[in-house]
Amino acid sequence: MRTTFLLILLLYVLNSQGATTLVLKTVGQVADQVITSRTVQINAGLEQALYQRKGQVQIPKMNSMAFKKEVSATLLETTVFMESKNFNLAQVKNSDVSKAYTDALRRLSRVPDWKALEVEASEIRRAIQRKLRAKKFIRFKADSSVVPVTNSEARDYFDKNRLKFGDLPFENFKENIKAYLSRQQVEQRLRDWFEVLQNKYNVKNALSEI
Repeated sequence: MRTTFLLILLLYVLNSQGATTLVLKTVGQVADQVITSRTVQINAGLEQALYQRKGQVQIPKMNSMAFKKEVSATLLETTVFMESKNFNLAQVKNSDVSKAYTDALRRLSRVPDWKALEVEASEIRRAIQRKLRAKKFIRFKADSSVVPVTNSEARDYFDKNRLKFGDLPFENFKENIKAYLSRQQVEQRLRDWFEVLQNKYNVKNALSEI
């Protein structure tokens, strides 16, 4: 028998049109918090509504590649949110949550697949608070991970990748190289941090176990 993450839960929901069946699948876990397919779809809808400026919001279908990506994103966001609660950092104002709630519903109210999820206002507000705080905490960690790149480090990269820069001198690319190397360092530190958090909170992705 596989892990409990592969168990499929069936919930029968009555709506105004009569009886419908909502299928929920447990797709992961962070510490003692179980993440369901519905949680992932709600999170994906809010992410698009708040941060994707163009195009219609698309609620990812289960078993799609988009859904698998959203499972990983939701697990990561939940893990970072849990970690943020251990620090007096990345606090989110109620006014920010309320504004995001209004902005999100303005777009989501026109999406049939979102309506089918029957998300309560309290669920939306909790999900938005988690999202805002997690993103704020990641920005804090990214800013604190920045280490200035020296001229010699930039020069070393330039010399090792000379063919990329043609015949132009180092000075023409110095600042761009330093910015690029700095971003790489931050991204690597964040990846290392995420890995530590995954172990700390015993994060499990059921889809990766299939």
